Amino acid sequence: MSRLFFQDFPCTGKTNTNAPVIVLLHGWGMHSGVWQDFIPLLTPYTQVRCIDLPGFGRSTAVAVPDSLEGWADAVHEVTPPHAAVVGWSLGGLVALMLAARYPQAVSHLLLMAATPCFVQREGWDSAMRVEIFTPFAQALQQDGDTALKRFIVLQCRGSASHKQDLRFMQACLVQSPQPSSEALRQGLALLESSDLRLVLAAISLPVMFLLGELDALVPASLAQSLPMVLPAAAVQVIPEAAHLPFLSHSQFCCDALLTFIGASA
Repeated sequence: MSRLFFQDFPCTGKTNTNAPVIVLLHGWGMHSGVWQDFIPLLTPYTQVRCIDLPGFGRSTAVAVPDSLEGWADAVHEVTPPHAAVVGWSLGGLVALMLAARYPQAVSHLLLMAATPCFVQREGWDSAMRVEIFTPFAQALQQDGDTALKRFIVLQCRGSASHKQDLRFMQACLVQSPQPSSEALRQGLALLESSDLRLVLAAISLPVMFLLGELDALVPASLAQSLPMVLPAAAVQVIPEAAHLPFLSHSQFCCDALLTFIGASA
């Protein structure tokens, strides 16, 4: 398998010769360009590596694995050792599986607007309702572009800056090659089928969740469910944030991340 595309951003701080490394993993339908406004907040204190997941962005030539383990393996090939890994949305599932399979590669795990189980099932109500998720899967079979655009609108819903966020996400779509149809299909299937609650419960490294109070995809009520899965996890709910807190509340997310990994801010 070809290696995933990644881009490095060095630490700009004059005194940070040994700055920690942060790896950023994007969500479904997007690419690493979604982090472009967030990265400058981190690089005064850290090094940053952005990775395009299989079939997305500039990794469109990479074969799309048929399992979440395969996605994590592909990411591991381009992840520096002892990195703090940040996963947003679908990237959170990949990051969690990466930490479970390669704990030596991950120093800290931050899941942003992410969950170990994306769709509701018996005993797990703090997730997206099936009746909301199903139309995306159906629309994807008919028109991938329409499904992607609908998903972006839902990501922005609820945020006080939703119009600005929507314009940003729409612009991102044309900044990089369109995702492959297989990546869209497989990524959506992973969101629907993955249940990593037992995987999360077995994680021993530091874990933090950043959730949006108004997120239409990953409900804030997840904050009450997570302690039953991993009591040691740190959980913060960001007031007035939706599914894109790194856009709408970028400084809050930056400060929380830097504090979590022990970097100077």
